[in-house]
Amino acid sequence: MQEVRHMQSRIAYLLDRFVHSLLTEAEQEEWQSILQDPEYESLIQEAMAAQFPSAPSFAAVPDQEWDAVLHNIYNVDRQTGFRSSRSSRAILRPINRRMAAAAVILLAVVGGADYLLLHRKPAPVAQESVPAPKKDSIHPGTNKAILTLANGQQILLDDAHNGVIGQQGNTKVIKLDGGQLAYAGGGASGQGPMYNTIATPRGGQYQIILPDGTKVWLDAASSLRFPTAFTTATREVQLTGEAYFEVRASAEKPFIVKAKNTTTQVLGTDINIMAYDEEGPVKTTLIQGAVKLGEGAGKQLAPGEQGVFGAGGVVDIKSVNIKAVTAWKDGYYFFERTPVQNVMRQIARWYDVDIVYSGGPPADEIVGRIPRAADVREVLHIMELIGIRFKIEGKTITVLS
Repeated sequence: MQEVRHMQSRIAYLLDRFVHSLLTEAEQEEWQSILQDPEYESLIQEAMAAQFPSAPSFAAVPDQEWDAVLHNIYNVDRQTGFRSSRSSRAILRPINRRMAAAAVILLAVVGGADYLLLHRKPAPVAQESVPAPKKDSIHPGTNKAILTLANGQQILLDDAHNGVIGQQGNTKVIKLDGGQLAYAGGGASGQGPMYNTIATPRGGQYQIILPDGTKVWLDAASSLRFPTAFTTATREVQLTGEAYFEVRASAEKPFIVKAKNTTTQVLGTDINIMAYDEEGPVKTTLIQGAVKLGEGAGKQLAPGEQGVFGAGGVVDIKSVNIKAVTAWKDGYYFFERTPVQNVMRQIARWYDVDIVYSGGPPADEIVGRIPRAADVREVLHIMELIGIRFKIEGKTITVLS
């Protein structure tokens, strides 16, 4: 009995660390080994029921439905070209189909397919199968943006040649390989401040190296306004949408980001700022270094903390999973019990689609990590495995009730 209690505790601990991407290499091997052993099936089910109380029981799903789940997961894995690790493939041999399906879903993040548990609140199970949508014009985002120079001239960066594409005062504007823009030279030009704006459309992303060497990753439907040379006492830029900043340190010249009605001051650090209108208050997350939020004395964040600007400039500080916040920069969606509406807003921006709800949005939460390079049909297909249905017409995705 004592050994059973120990395993219950151990499995619950490993599952929690797995869900939050905290497993060490040794713990990962132990977790995979446990999933291979049919003896622990009931304990794993108990741990999953405790971790995800609204998820359906394994026992409630007929064997033929687990077969369908496995078939669908394998099809998605083949279509996207993801390769499972040897350890995740080996799991499928010694265990029954229920645990195989559970293992595939749970171990996908470890194995490389990057699909995790989809966690659903109670709702009637749809009996009718939804046919796979036909080929359409929806594609994942790419490196594309428009640069607006100080004189109003606009340059479509995805069409521009590599090399020098403009001159702003004493600063050269250079397009680099791989969706990057850089500013070189700089210094006072005698012409006064000159400002450029880089903007990504829905379905676009871009990287820029500012005149001081600060690197910025700009997500879809975002923009950054900045001077072509930092010649004043501060380095100030204006952001809409979302960006990741790797700020070049300078104690004498703080780096300031204005987003909506908020101010973030950094002295040399990595931060992520989300300032989409549709996502509510501005959220600033500190990855490393130090940052001050607000005017005057402000509030300081520690690495791993996120400041959420509320009404009247009040900042609420909380700890967050950095991997989830910055996943977009690294080419992934990372969902942590994320409501379907939030997930669909991300899909709308990245795939440049419109989202319509038939009968209201589902009361579901998604947990998982999915490559942003995946075809939108494959992303939606993962949610279809828990009963959410979709219809695609042109560039509109309807979420069916």
